[in-house]
Amino acid sequence: VREGEVYGLLGPNGSGKTTTILMLLGLTEPTSGEARVLGFDPMREPLKVKSRVGYLPDQVGFYGELSAWENLRYTTRLLGLPDKEAEARIEEVLKRMGLWEVRDRKVAAFSRGMRQRLGLAEVLLKRPKVAILDEPTLGLDPVSRREFEGILLELKKEGWGILLTSHDLEVVERVSD
Repeated sequence: VREGEVYGLLGPNGSGKTTTILMLLGLTEPTSGEARVLGFDPMREPLKVKSRVGYLPDQVGFYGELSAWENLRYTTRLLGLPDKEAEARIEEVLKRMGLWEVRDRKVAAFSRGMRQRLGLAEVLLKRPKVAILDEPTLGLDPVSRREFEGILLELKKEGWGILLTSHDLEVVERVSD
């Protein structure tokens, strides 16, 4: 996956897309072969991979009793960002994802589409070299799906490298190179 490229990994449910991602992140060991992510071996150098890659799983997990802002603030603490930088980045990504007005709402009250946008906001906080998105449009209504696809195309124009998995041929055709 190159800068400014959306690479679509297409396959039916159960075909190994998520397993492939887990191997790329060093979370599952391959039975054979090898992988490289930004020149690093995920099994030998998982922290180097994880520090450079943003990952949006197919089931985004946040603390429902916390607000969008609080969830992202927790992430910035894990990343070790200084307070001023953290707050500036959180504001930037929430505005970009159209979640600024609901930043203080508990995530438990968010729709699936809002959770997906918050998940992508969390990926953007890291400013990764590559973003890996596992079935990011799964379960979204048509309007939310198109909005999410538009965001991906914006990121592509900005030079982001994105690995996108999906079982939906139409989504892959619309956004992938």
